[in-house]
Amino acid sequence: MEENEYKIELRKVLDENSSSALVNLNKTLQALPEKTKGVELMIFPDQDGEGTFGVRVSLSGPDLYVLNKAIEDSADLINVIHTPEGLKPNVPLMDPFDSSFEVNDVLSDVVGDWLKTVWKKANNENINLPVTIIADEDYGMNLPIKLN
Repeated sequence: MEENEYKIELRKVLDENSSSALVNLNKTLQALPEKTKGVELMIFPDQDGEGTFGVRVSLSGPDLYVLNKAIEDSADLINVIHTPEGLKPNVPLMDPFDSSFEVNDVLSDVVGDWLKTVWKKANNENINLPVTIIADEDYGMNLPIKLN
């Protein structure tokens, strides 16, 4: 699969999962502890570069454990998992050794762009904190993205 086709197929799957991600994001934003100093929407591409990933909200401030414990039930916005029936959600898989592009960089940029659209739909008007989209291990060529 070529890079552009990969981007299109990945974005389709992400868009199909926007409503559940938005529900969790809104729950997380409502549960922000008072001592929160910042919010990060963190993209975690798999280490193998095959195209699976997770996106989780992470908070910064004093006592990170307490802060992130307060949002743990809704912090996962999307998490690709292997099941007996295949991937859930069914994102395109890539062979990182037979690809003409760096899968985790492209994946992170596509997911980052998708997160911008999810953020625009979120109930975030009362959030007066820095909000940033980042990818683990500095993946992505267009990240970080500051939202707030």
